Amino acid sequence: MNRSSMREHVFKMVFSYGFDLDKAIDEHMTDYLEEIKTKEDEVVYMKARVMGILEHKETIDQALDKASIKWPVARMAKVDAAILRVMVYEINYDDDIPNNVAINEGIELAKKFGGDQSPKFVNGVIAKIVN
Repeated sequence: MNRSSMREHVFKMVFSYGFDLDKAIDEHMTDYLEEIKTKEDEVVYMKARVMGILEHKETIDQALDKASIKWPVARMAKVDAAILRVMVYEINYDDDIPNNVAINEGIELAKKFGGDQSPKFVNGVIAKIVN
C-alpha cells in the first residue's frame, strides 16, 4: 500500500472516530485495519499517525480556528475538519512529509470526499497555516 492510500485510511479513521466514541481508539483502529487487510508495517504506520493526530488534536484545532476565523472547527464540515487535521499534523509534526505533498494530498482527499467547495476551503485554510 502506498502512502497516499495509507493517508486516506488515516483520514477515514480520524473522521470515523468522532462517531464511535464508545469504542477505545485502539479497538476502533484495530477493527478498521482488520477490515482492509493491511500488512503489519502499514498498521504500525497508520496507528502512529492517528494517535499522533489525536494526541495533538487540541493544538491542531487551535491552529485551524486561528486560520479560519469565520469557520472554527466546530462549524466546519466534519470531512473538511478531518482532512485539515491530517494535513496540519503532517506539516507540523511529520518531518518525512514535505509540506507541498501534505497540501496536495489533502486537496485530493477534499476533492474525493468533500463537498464542491471543500478543495478551495481546505486550500485556503492550510495556506494561512503554512504562511
